[in-house]
Amino acid sequence: MPSYRFCRPDDLPLLVRALADCWRPHFPDEPAPTVERFRREMKELDVWPSSCMIALGGAGGREPIAVLIGTRRPAEVLVLRVGVRPDHLRQGHASHLLTSLSQKLAVLGPERLIAEAPRGMAAAAALLTAVGYQPEAVYADWTLAGDALAAAAPAPGAMIAPATVAELAAAGALAVPAGVAWERQRPTLLQRGERLAGLAIAGPERVEAWLVHEPPGPGDAPIDVWAAGAADPARSEPLVALLLRTLAARTGRPLRLPKLAAGELPGDLPAALGFAPGAEYTRWAARARPL
Repeated sequence: MPSYRFCRPDDLPLLVRALADCWRPHFPDEPAPTVERFRREMKELDVWPSSCMIALGGAGGREPIAVLIGTRRPAEVLVLRVGVRPDHLRQGHASHLLTSLSQKLAVLGPERLIAEAPRGMAAAAALLTAVGYQPEAVYADWTLAGDALAAAAPAPGAMIAPATVAELAAAGALAVPAGVAWERQRPTLLQRGERLAGLAIAGPERVEAWLVHEPPGPGDAPIDVWAAGAADPARSEPLVALLLRTLAARTGRPLRLPKLAAGELPGDLPAALGFAPGAEYTRWAARARPL
């Protein structure tokens, strides 16, 4: 019989092994799990070992056969990953892990649980529906392709300056709307701040507009833009557009807006600038339920 338990900080090597055996076979294009990567997610995404669970079985009852990785913030817990070893699918392990986490949070809080899954993934939808989750929102990746860069004329450079996430936060400019994807939330931006970059339009008394993005990597991979906004809502659309076009022109790279929520940027800005929609994700939500 399998055994199920919540994890401790000293379980990190076991959790990494469980991810390699139970989760990555279903997502082979994702980076290989490592302890270093797991520790980084603990820091940046608020992954808590006490919100993670593992199922053990197989020979000697010591082999990982299912795993759940959970985060924790004051208002909600995100189920970041759930995986079952391919030879143990459809035996109820994933449902048991999700139900156990729900029962724990019904006592300890927070009571709100969410999950973000690729839209159209039938197995994830069936699992989440079975344990009481309901669709709540849809996110989409938007990409400004290479052939659209020619239309992104360089913006005047004098008024736009680099800025760190810490500088933007200190200036009161890092406002993020509610309901955005976990990676786009303010805590994630702050906790990833040392490895992110930014642009700002500074006025005499405040930052008028700002943008946070990944630094350009090797090759010609798209640059991920994680947040953007403006101090004056009436001027948000043209100023954010100016920053996006400037970033595209300065780097010569495609831009990507990963897991963008509807209304997160003003108006129909992504489409107006030539961004094309791509992969979509559903945010599922549930309330913790006691046994």
